[in-house]
Amino acid sequence: MSIEKKISESLANQIEGVTVPAEVDERVRQSFRQFHTKTKKEHKTMKKRLLALGLTAAILIPTGVFALNSSYFAGPDVNLNGLVDDGVKRAVSEGLSVTIDQKITDQGITVHFDEMYVEETKILVHYKIEREDGSLVPYEFDTTGLQVISDGKKDNKQVENPTYQQSGLEGFSVLNFIGTERKDNLPFTLTDASGKEIDTGIAEKDKPEGMLAFVTSGKKLPSTIVLHVDIDRIGKTKGSWKGQIPIDQSKAQKATEAAK
Repeated sequence: MSIEKKISESLANQIEGVTVPAEVDERVRQSFRQFHTKTKKEHKTMKKRLLALGLTAAILIPTGVFALNSSYFAGPDVNLNGLVDDGVKRAVSEGLSVTIDQKITDQGITVHFDEMYVEETKILVHYKIEREDGSLVPYEFDTTGLQVISDGKKDNKQVENPTYQQSGLEGFSVLNFIGTERKDNLPFTLTDASGKEIDTGIAEKDKPEGMLAFVTSGKKLPSTIVLHVDIDRIGKTKGSWKGQIPIDQSKAQKATEAAK
């Protein structure tokens, strides 16, 4: 059974009244990293965060429409639960993403952030996890010592994250490719000028190359935002990738208007 089906079943059993969109990706880890029994307060928080990401799937657009734009977000296959919709693609085609070159390196592996797209209520960040020669690190996992439910492989090739059973806990857990020691399992968070964590829904394509998405429930983001990176494992490699990256909001207003 695929991760998508397992997630749908687990959520249906444990989050009463929440309808999970079919397109929800297994790596929306803010919403459903663990599926064991939680307190009522935690259930309410989970509902809130899941609903914040329960967006309508992107309208498919012709492949060639944005072919001349070099932005990662203009790619025809870039979607992430509908967060990169035709409005975003239209905005980046007008040059409303921001090129960056921020790198965090340890153990011969570099987490490279090279582009961001910012609206007044949404932030998208493109990243690549690279080896010393610039190639992407392998998409592979170390499941030693885990009670594996699914290894995530098809024809001996890794196609999705492994799932495993934790002793004493109901449901199943997803083994992250990008790991962290944080209790909330979130290696990427946002804070405002005072250092307070910003309340957003968070989605992530948990692979060697992908994107991060932070979305509010409609409230405008603060004027100063910092992306915090707190990673202690990438695939099979343990290390320390920590840093802070300022979010450039210089094009946020124009991008918001262009994406409407």
